Amino acid sequence: MISIQQNLTDLEKSHQMRTMALECYLSAINGMSQYAVDLNATITPPHRKYLSDLAAEVAESSLEAMAESRSTLRGLLRDYRDRAADYLGGLRDQLGSTAQALQEMVEGLSQCDTDHTSKLRGALVRLREVVKSLEGGALRAVVASAADTIEQSLEQIRKQHQFTVAQFQTELRLLHSRIDSLESAASVDEGTKFSNRRFIDEYMAAMPAGGSASFLIVKVRGLAEARAKFGAPIADDLVATFGRRLRNTLPKEAVVGRWSEQDFLAIVPASKTAAGALVQRATDHLSMPYACMIGGKVVRIPLVVTVECLAGTAGATPEAIKERVAAAFE
Repeated sequence: MISIQQNLTDLEKSHQMRTMALECYLSAINGMSQYAVDLNATITPPHRKYLSDLAAEVAESSLEAMAESRSTLRGLLRDYRDRAADYLGGLRDQLGSTAQALQEMVEGLSQCDTDHTSKLRGALVRLREVVKSLEGGALRAVVASAADTIEQSLEQIRKQHQFTVAQFQTELRLLHSRIDSLESAASVDEGTKFSNRRFIDEYMAAMPAGGSASFLIVKVRGLAEARAKFGAPIADDLVATFGRRLRNTLPKEAVVGRWSEQDFLAIVPASKTAAGALVQRATDHLSMPYACMIGGKVVRIPLVVTVECLAGTAGATPEAIKERVAAAFE
């Protein structure tokens, strides 16, 4: 009887844990839908709908279907990331074109201002010379007055022109600032200040074939759990702390990127032997509890970090390396 009761208790606990896991999974999907960054009407609303539909399907599905939904979710997030990158790239190109056109307009206005001012002032000089040669006092006064009026109008036009050029230059600075902000947002992960997945993909694609760089696969476990347990601000502080420690562990010339929420890639210009020493050092220094302030108290949140060096990349093409890196993070 005791054994049967104990089994029933364990079964009930297992059912409760399954229900809670399902609720957390659904909450995560709905949160992704709710907090997706608004881009435009053709990208964000469909993405939110797909996530909402996926949440509804998962809520009514079996365990097997729930497991299969992971690839669907990953595909939706990857597709939204690619669309967002294309959208930001389009904005950068558009702003760049606008800035170039505005720059050419300002240069044209400046050149036009110089040419017309020189011609008008030359004409005024000749007009005043004519005034001196006139004999009639009344006629001389009329022409001199007209020359003065033209000069005053010319000065007003020049000042207005300078003001317009100054406005255009201000707009140019704002456009360049926005372009820089978009480039920063498109290539940098906000939490760690590392390069993001898009930049890392582009960087690997541009690497020369047959290079001697080593690729360190860094997997962190505990960040997602910290976000679920303590909230986004604490998780952001945690990943920033981890990012600083990771950067201090690697050589300064290493290119470090955040591949996903809990995965990082380090491209190190080092031989296989030197990379092996880095793997051991990173494993020893990164897998540990990290201190975070929660409610005025220090709480140590453990992170489990595994580091491995991608072997056999010498002489491989950039495309082959990208495929192997992506496979290593699966």
